[in-house]
Amino acid sequence: MSLCWQGLRHRYAQGPSLSYADLDLPSGQHLLITGASGSGKSTLLALLTGLLRVREGRLSVMGQDLAALSPQALDAWRGATLGFVPQRLHLSEALNVAQNVGLPFVAAGLTPDAAQIDAVLLQLGVADVAAQRPHQLSVGQAQRVAVARALVRKPPLLVADEPTASLDDANAQAMLSLLLDASRQRGCTLVLASHDARVIQQLAARDDVTQLRLA
Repeated sequence: MSLCWQGLRHRYAQGPSLSYADLDLPSGQHLLITGASGSGKSTLLALLTGLLRVREGRLSVMGQDLAALSPQALDAWRGATLGFVPQRLHLSEALNVAQNVGLPFVAAGLTPDAAQIDAVLLQLGVADVAAQRPHQLSVGQAQRVAVARALVRKPPLLVADEPTASLDDANAQAMLSLLLDASRQRGCTLVLASHDARVIQQLAARDDVTQLRLA
């Protein structure tokens, strides 16, 4: 199972208590998390990525019980296991495209792997803009660079948080196709949180996507 949890809850000191229906996500399946604002999508993503500690219930991500890891081990696990695509791409204007893509290596205290950076840029069709700055990119190119950054360390889990929320129809479709194609080509599990009806309509009809609706 790539994702599995039982009795998972999170209580905020001043705020809601959130509970999640038990889930076993088989390898080869992707997960679409839907629900209105305040339903717990962001909290669930934070639990799945180790940004929030599991206090109630059990959670296994790619075979790892996150509650069993020390903070240092959790950081190392996150760097090796997760690729993250945020709603706002957060590309640094101080760096060119290749340097932006290499940031996950830097964050892990590693020397950027130039060959791997070149390979993922080529795979995603943006090798020709490797020396450019983010402001020189089209929306589509910037999306591809952000996904390349998430995939550069070959993570088995790709997480995207509302990746189409601020995009028009054409760019939203391009981002969704990009995430699905990249996860297929890299053999990784995609976890996507969205309340975008365009995303839900397209992904809910796929037989390789499990939809988790949060109330």
